[in-house]
Amino acid sequence: VMLSRALLFPRLGQLSARSLQTSACAKSGHHIEHWWGPEKAAGREVVGFGSTGDETYQDRLDYWYPAIRFRKEDGVSTPLRLKEKGDWKTLSAEDKKLLYRYSFRQTLAEFEAPSGYWKVMVAAISLVISFATFYAVFLNLYVYPAVPPTFQNEYKEAQVQRQIVLEKGQFLGPAKYWDYENNQWKK
Repeated sequence: VMLSRALLFPRLGQLSARSLQTSACAKSGHHIEHWWGPEKAAGREVVGFGSTGDETYQDRLDYWYPAIRFRKEDGVSTPLRLKEKGDWKTLSAEDKKLLYRYSFRQTLAEFEAPSGYWKVMVAAISLVISFATFYAVFLNLYVYPAVPPTFQNEYKEAQVQRQIVLEKGQFLGPAKYWDYENNQWKK
């Protein structure tokens, strides 16, 4: 199966390595923040099924149970794992914290803590809006032709006067509001 994947997807390893770099660099609040594929899972204890059934480590808010431990076993964690199998009252608070850190990358409070990524989003949106505004001003100043005189108020007033003189629109237009006997607008 691995051979066929390697033949079908030769750049899969490169792409996953690149996604690891970007996921580790861009820390965002409630998204998949830490993902280790099979290439980095070697030597870690498999402790469950995980969210996808693969032997990967993921910090996720919707599924708190990664398939493998966060750190590899070493000389510090092996004696603690043996003590863990016994009575937990003999473990100190520091031992419990260390065991937790070997199994998980961060606590739920650390995972949900704001990261400040909203500032990047606000800056990007503001940048797009400012570029759009400058582009619209540029188009209005240098590209579009001048507004025709029919949009000016003097032209519109003259047009209304012309309709009144010719008595056009006596039922629906502005002539409906003109008093022809007194030569003024109706009240």
